[in-house]
Amino acid sequence: MPRTAPAPGVPRPHTVLVFQGGGALGAYQAGVFEALQAQGIAPDWLVGTSIGAINASLIAGNPPWRRLERLRAFWDRVTIKGSVGLASTGLSGPWFAPWRTWQTMLSGVPGFFQPRVPAPWDLARAAPLPELGFYDTSPLRHTLADLIDFEYLNRGDTRLTLCAVNVTTGQLARFDNRHGKRPITAEHVMASGALPPGFAPVLIDGEPYWDGGVYSNTPLDIVLDDAERRDTLCFMVDLWDASEAAPVSLGDALKRLKDIQYASRTREHIDDHERMQNLRRAVRLLGQRLAPGVAKDPAMRQLLSLGSEHSIDIVHLVMKALPGEDSFRDIDFSRDTLRARWAAGLHDGQRALRHGSWLTPPPDHLGMRVHTLPQEE
Repeated sequence: MPRTAPAPGVPRPHTVLVFQGGGALGAYQAGVFEALQAQGIAPDWLVGTSIGAINASLIAGNPPWRRLERLRAFWDRVTIKGSVGLASTGLSGPWFAPWRTWQTMLSGVPGFFQPRVPAPWDLARAAPLPELGFYDTSPLRHTLADLIDFEYLNRGDTRLTLCAVNVTTGQLARFDNRHGKRPITAEHVMASGALPPGFAPVLIDGEPYWDGGVYSNTPLDIVLDDAERRDTLCFMVDLWDASEAAPVSLGDALKRLKDIQYASRTREHIDDHERMQNLRRAVRLLGQRLAPGVAKDPAMRQLLSLGSEHSIDIVHLVMKALPGEDSFRDIDFSRDTLRARWAAGLHDGQRALRHGSWLTPPPDHLGMRVHTLPQEE
């Protein structure tokens, strides 16, 4: 049976889900959430970018008993009905994947986006900011209105942070249902997923915003900066694998380029924070060994305030590519492919819970641990 609870008498850590952006790949995150919810793991905080922001909003914007239902409803709504994916058919002819890609590019995705009419092929033509995209995302606005209870979301029972980038300043923007200047709306969710040039910027309070993945596709820093002062369990669900084999064809090279681009230096960020949190733990341990008179010195007290007794556990799940996928797999909304990705997320989430390595108390000198799934035989 999965081990999901801390030992008796041990306080439950602050539980966070971090969802990366990745378009159609986001069905994997929904599968991971299904595994967590089945074992009673409820998030205190969700942080998301792009499709990760949509999944996070569907969870935070509904009571616990309705969350999985609404996730399923969303992914069913954006499925291209009757479209067959590579995952179940094994078809890999040179014509099949491009045909499916062109189907999406020419027709759009139901409940998500549709081609803008007339098509903006003249790239030099001036146009209002909300029209500077090849596709119209108004179908997504209706989908979000149907599936997210924004009044419930803005009560803040579960914290939600969405990441976007301000088009005029180039700076990361965070929309937060507990610390924001105004309530989160469908526009905030759409802004986090407005990836150019496909989607136009979304105006909020007169400012234009693009997809947060333009700045950083993995919003982990937000969580780790907050986690310095409290015990935290973070499930980070990534959709782009930074460590794959070298390409053997031009198509593989394009696919590999996206992997590296959107993985957003995740490992580098984790390593930096791991060193800092372990240093904070070391400061705390040294402070405990100081003579009382030395520890009370004002200068020393200021230095000791940099220490931390709290621990951070990151459970890092990374979606592996399905056989036969190409560089356009993030717009593959075919029925069988979405089902395969959801099933992969459920499988990996269940494996992580069975492993349960974060339930073992860390050594006293460690302030942060990273848990990755071992490769399956």
